[in-house]
Amino acid sequence: MDKKLAAAIQLDNELEDAGMHGDDRRTCWTHQCWAEDCEDQHRPYEG
Repeated sequence: MDKKLAAAIQLDNELEDAGMHGDDRRTCWTHQCWAEDCEDQHRPYEG
């Protein structure tokens, strides 16, 4: 993981903790990558 991605993940984490909706993240916490790189890997919760 490069420094730019790591910093973006940290910023998204902080913004989400401050109230930003998770759908507004630019990064994917689960896959530790840019959101657009894994957008087709997420499946809706079927509970």
